[in-house]
Amino acid sequence: MDYISPIGVLRIEASERGLNAIKFLEQTTQETSQNENESARNCVALCVSALNSYFAKQWGAFNQLRSKIPIDLNGTAFQKKTWGVIYSLPNTYPIVGISYSELAALTGRPKAVRTCATICGQNTIPILIPCHRIIAATGKLGGYAGGLARKSWLLWHEGIIAKGSNVLLQHPPQAR
Repeated sequence: MDYISPIGVLRIEASERGLNAIKFLEQTTQETSQNENESARNCVALCVSALNSYFAKQWGAFNQLRSKIPIDLNGTAFQKKTWGVIYSLPNTYPIVGISYSELAALTGRPKAVRTCATICGQNTIPILIPCHRIIAATGKLGGYAGGLARKSWLLWHEGIIAKGSNVLLQHPPQAR
């Protein structure tokens, strides 16, 4: 299903086991994903409700809805552990970001900073697994699979200001 958001079109995909992708699209397409399984349709509906709450800054509702969505991720044990750490970042206001080195330490592998950064880029469920909240130790944004403009907007939307950085002091892209 395609979801129109303030940061563009998001394609939501699920299997009978749970949500497996939220993809950034440049525009909506005629292609529709057929979630023939009732579990997949319910999962997509929950995801839409969670995204509606997220973009409305209803953090409590977002957190409750997000916790009800079954997740179906493919990856190594360390990828899943890293995504789990990111998923567990608090969604209560004020929302905070962490550095890639803090993320590596939270996974129990403090020297795996680059690996954790790579794993962030492999996250197939952005926003719900908020990899956009992981920034460089210098306060710079670093990379983002959805593009730096989206990362900047998401951080701005959540009220996160990177320490020592003026990146977010600039006006991020405005919601439509």
